Amino acid sequence: MTNIKERVLLIAETKGIQKVEFFKGLGLSYANFKGVQKNSSLGSDAVSTILSTYQDINPEWLLNGSGEMLRPTYQEINELAITLPSKIDRQDSSPVLVTALEKVINAQQATIQSQEITISALTAQIDLLEKRKKNKKKNK
Repeated sequence: MTNIKERVLLIAETKGIQKVEFFKGLGLSYANFKGVQKNSSLGSDAVSTILSTYQDINPEWLLNGSGEMLRPTYQEINELAITLPSKIDRQDSSPVLVTALEKVINAQQATIQSQEITISALTAQIDLLEKRKKNKKKNK
């Protein structure tokens, strides 16, 4: 498995940026990513800079080396969302997947109920303020 500095070097390579320019753009020294220094730790500020500069990089991959280097695009997420119901309908669906999706659905239903209560309260408050405004106009 690669260490975090090797993964940072892989980012530059994948993006086709010369290493010296890549690190200069990040405000980091390339010398810290080669030789013996390559095995030293990388500070949280440097990690933060890399992730904020290259927002398409998957933080889990950068930190742990697990998953894909790049985050999925919105298109890939939408395609997954569109195909997900058909995957759930299959009888061979994983019980873990079904349980996880049920939890998501329940959480979303709770959020919707909470928002409906908030909307009702705000609507009542608007009605009250409109009545007060009408009463003030009548009294003038």
